[in-house]
Amino acid sequence: MFDEQLAEVAAARTPATRVRAFARLENAACAARLASMADMLAAAYAAQGSADREQWRFDNWSAVCAQIGAAHGITSGMASGLLMDAVALAERLPKLRELFAAGALSYRTVHIVCGRTMLVKDPDARRAVDAALSTQFGSGAAMSVDQIEKAVDTVVLTHDPLAVRRCEASAHGHRADVFIDDASGTAHLNASLSVTDGMALDQRADALARTVCAHDPRSLDIRRAAALGAMGFGWDRLPCLCERADCAAGARPPAGGVVIYVVARQDAVDAVPESAPGPAPDPGPEPDPEPESQPPQPDSESQPHPGPKPDPDPDPLPVGDLTAQRRALVARRRPLFAKPWYRHTWPELISGLRGDRGELCPVAPGVILGGPVLPAPVIAQIASHATLRPLVHPGQSPPEPRYRPSTALARFIRCRDRTCRFPGCTRTVTDIDHTIAYPFGPTAASNLVALCREHHLCKTFWAGWRTRQFTDGTLEWTDPDGGTHITRPGSLALFPELCTPTAPVPPVGSPPPQHTAGLTMPRRERTRAEDRASRIDDERQSNIGWVQRYRRELVAPF
Repeated sequence: MFDEQLAEVAAARTPATRVRAFARLENAACAARLASMADMLAAAYAAQGSADREQWRFDNWSAVCAQIGAAHGITSGMASGLLMDAVALAERLPKLRELFAAGALSYRTVHIVCGRTMLVKDPDARRAVDAALSTQFGSGAAMSVDQIEKAVDTVVLTHDPLAVRRCEASAHGHRADVFIDDASGTAHLNASLSVTDGMALDQRADALARTVCAHDPRSLDIRRAAALGAMGFGWDRLPCLCERADCAAGARPPAGGVVIYVVARQDAVDAVPESAPGPAPDPGPEPDPEPESQPPQPDSESQPHPGPKPDPDPDPLPVGDLTAQRRALVARRRPLFAKPWYRHTWPELISGLRGDRGELCPVAPGVILGGPVLPAPVIAQIASHATLRPLVHPGQSPPEPRYRPSTALARFIRCRDRTCRFPGCTRTVTDIDHTIAYPFGPTAASNLVALCREHHLCKTFWAGWRTRQFTDGTLEWTDPDGGTHITRPGSLALFPELCTPTAPVPPVGSPPPQHTAGLTMPRRERTRAEDRASRIDDERQSNIGWVQRYRRELVAPF
């Protein structure tokens, strides 16, 4: 399949010709990869009983996406996008597929074409669009993304005006987007609201920002931003951060119904002031005593002589105080210079700007379950008005005598795994699953993993998927083709102590390969194909008015 591209690579003699040859080889390999994905879907549809599985909540498409995602280490959503392009090339764009397989097109171009021709339904129009696009892109002329989109839309408009993908149609309407800035403790909100909703939000933020006492160190702008978070938690007031024992506002903790779980070390929450209001920490169960063991000490005579120590940093960064760093998050910003900048000389300005190199944080960061990493000062600030619960490692504790894990054990599993443990999946945890089905496998940390609902259904109902769990939480997945994929707990990097091996759990008896007796797969009201066809019809219908206006504008006014 790649003989022509490989021969071109072998014949290349200059860096420029090698770049061109490898680009064509990469394009051809990508085309072959997408073709294999389309073959996987065709095999799933051809399998016995596939028609009945089309209305399963985890249907044939989901099963193929899960296998593609595991093989690539990507999410099922990204795998679904690749499969959509693979099906479009196989069913709607055969001439473009030939160019792609020959290495003449990049995947960027193919992806744009597949997406912007999705609404073309008539078979004759599809063939005409495919032929016109293959002729236009077969020339190999360099084009920007905007030029590619306009070229595709022009061809589609010529052969099927109702199938044009209009940017204003997809962007129309109000929306609110939250962008998480990982490892900084900051999120950015971008919203478009109706005028009444915007005015109500503005007044509500201002009212919440004024529920603190006069000694709160934050400015009004910072408190208004914090008020948006208070709305998200469903709080009726903003927690006051003055840290005064006689604060009337701080004596009334806010009431709400939304819970965000943050995993942190004890020294991060120890910076909370003693006078800070809030419920007392839950003591929780006592941890099991760990067996005392000492690592073997090497013989002093056999130890190698240490080499010369490297010279220390002549000016190392200082390690700051966590309490001071926490308070600096909400304190009013100090001026950069003691006097106006125009009264300084140029060397003084340069020295002032370069003088503060910052300081290190003495405490390790934490993490939001299903969210970003948080610096320790941010965690300490959050803990000042949060409920604190100790996380207890189960150690060598025996299994629990029930199907549903206790609250403490379930909390440990969620904090240890952080997200769904399927290969490539980053979804928030919804289910805690027994690796060896209960009652053949006990309810213990070494037999429990966190999964999202989709991949829980995949493991439970879809034949061919198997899992094997190790005592440190490592999970080995085996796909229907026999390939293996390893996933490790999400806490391994930040909290390796949570991955300390727990008690092994040998199975009780011989569990069946697929223990689904008495269980029923949730079903869809309509198949995925019916949903997709309905969305295409709706978007074509919404284009009717635009096409009519477009055709009227083409007619001369005289």
